[in-house]
Amino acid sequence: MFMRNGAKRAAIAVFAVGFCVLATGMGAATAASAAAPVEFTRQAKSLGLTTAEAHGLQQRVDVYLSQTGGTQVAVNKIRLGDSGEILLSLPGQETSRTVNAPNKPASELCPGNTMCAWKGTWYTGDRINMWACYNFRIPWLENGSWINNQSTGTVANFLDDYGVSKWHDKGAFDQDPDAPWYWVHWVKNC
Repeated sequence: MFMRNGAKRAAIAVFAVGFCVLATGMGAATAASAAAPVEFTRQAKSLGLTTAEAHGLQQRVDVYLSQTGGTQVAVNKIRLGDSGEILLSLPGQETSRTVNAPNKPASELCPGNTMCAWKGTWYTGDRINMWACYNFRIPWLENGSWINNQSTGTVANFLDDYGVSKWHDKGAFDQDPDAPWYWVHWVKNC
């Protein structure tokens, strides 16, 4: 294909700018996941996580941060302002928990005055704890589970991607150990 010198230079310039933007974006993503604060690295080591496990956990945290926002406050915890938190299950563990806290039986997994949503069925995997009345982003697509352990009678609404309430529970206390998340994009816990 024949190009004039001016057109050739313009094409090369566009390619170079596009490559720089792409490389910068990739570098930023790599830097974000590699820049876990020293405190979180220490927590991972104290928990006995290998470097690969700690890196994998941080990558999961980074995905949640990009999907839901919030601030990472521990190796496996994201604070969602004053309204809630996301707790990630540690590598090799079935349920999520606060670091340095013992595993609890399923009956104690969702504290009082809280709506809890799990990535996995039967209250397993990563968990979102919802305290304040808010629309919480549900980033999962497969079946999971939830417990509404808020004050008696508080109704949780399950919303589609447009924010339309498509279903609501019967009011606290209520639960579902095998709930489809594929259509739920938000939970308004009150």
